[in-house]
Amino acid sequence: MRPAPEVHDALACLLTYPAEEGIGMRYPAAVQVITDACPETADDLCGFLDGIAGVEPGELEELYTRTFDNVADRSLEVGWQLFGENYARGILMVRFRGLMRKHGVPERTELPDHMSHVLALLGRAPADVARAFAGQQVSQAVTKMLAGLRSIESPWVGVLEATHKVLQMHREDSRVTSEAQR
Repeated sequence: MRPAPEVHDALACLLTYPAEEGIGMRYPAAVQVITDACPETADDLCGFLDGIAGVEPGELEELYTRTFDNVADRSLEVGWQLFGENYARGILMVRFRGLMRKHGVPERTELPDHMSHVLALLGRAPADVARAFAGQQVSQAVTKMLAGLRSIESPWVGVLEATHKVLQMHREDSRVTSEAQR
């Protein structure tokens, strides 16, 4: 079954830059939303919470920046992971931006192909659109992101593992829909 928009929003929350205000409450609350809907993500997300336990907010911001912003192969931009800096990425960003507007996903400081925007979009787009993006581009990008993160043993590996499992639910929703139509 397709995950609810709240699950996508909670994952997006965990992959957004950790501003100091409210971190202590926002991460556990997001993890709870995800694990309630997708129990198979519990170990991954508990590993994330354990990995950041005791890390001061300023240190967490620095860890996030070192993890995602300073090394291209760990970038949270889907288009970058798929195409690098070329024309195809620009086309993908234009498509994401249009879909974000159409489905009421506000654009914040990150580019339209950032995982925080893409996840929010997947939760709100029609099932067939979400399924196509989740099953193709987004899943492939997450796989590449995970490869880069595993090399540094980042606590965000668990978040991306959970994201990958949620993306799989879109594919499974496709199989269930196809079987029901027969």
